[in-house]
Amino acid sequence: MMRVALSLPISALIAACSPSEPEQPLCTFDDQGRIVTQSGNAEAACVEPAPIPTGATQEQSGRLTILEAPMPPPFSDLDGKWPSDPVNSKPLLSRPAIPPELFYYIRAFPQAAEPAGDVLDLGSQHTVVLRDGCFFLDREGDDDPLVFFPYSTALVVDEEGYLAFGSRFETNTMGMVRVGLTAETGWYSEPSDPSPELVQTCGNHKVVSVTTVSNPFAVPERFNPALRRHGERSGATEKQIVERANTCAVEQAQREADRRLRDPALDPIDCNRFCGF
Repeated sequence: MMRVALSLPISALIAACSPSEPEQPLCTFDDQGRIVTQSGNAEAACVEPAPIPTGATQEQSGRLTILEAPMPPPFSDLDGKWPSDPVNSKPLLSRPAIPPELFYYIRAFPQAAEPAGDVLDLGSQHTVVLRDGCFFLDREGDDDPLVFFPYSTALVVDEEGYLAFGSRFETNTMGMVRVGLTAETGWYSEPSDPSPELVQTCGNHKVVSVTTVSNPFAVPERFNPALRRHGERSGATEKQIVERANTCAVEQAQREADRRLRDPALDPIDCNRFCGF
């Protein structure tokens, strides 16, 4: 792992610390690779950076770039339901927006300082990518905007080691979606001017606020009725239906990445037409 001296703009990493854990300084490294803390005290206790997430590229700055990620098969059965929230229980803040061990890799994570409450439910989808430690909405053209995240979003590392967006709350009703995959982004704002701190950290790019960054496949009830109808029409077994749906969804995600990053002339894959769901 590349180790460089790092001075983090903590004001730009608007990340809440867990109330149940004491804060520790973030490890940085001198030009000889020795651990130092932000205050310069060698060998003091600090949080060492996590291993580089799967599929990420580490830039000369030490920060990460993630432009795409493979989609894990989203379907498992036709009877799955998202767990209901506990009765008479408010979601509990259970994790910081950025784990301290990931600070080393991220330049900025601009985020709302408090929950937004009820917002307009708009089913938009965007691909959120990480470029040299800054998060962008990957749109057509060369001037992608930076992302301003909702209070509820947290960075996590999933079971296969990929950097992903999850929830700061338990119970988590958002699911996880990997950085570099298409995510549900809810209502999103018109591009606005960045703060001076964000310009200094990530460059002079417009900023777009979103109300969620969640997994489009997180709610099984959204897809299962159509998958069952596909089985009724085709005579396929449940196992065959799930396999076909997973194959198409994974291939569709890869084709979207290929069109974004390599060949825009490629035909998109339409799972509604191809698999009949």
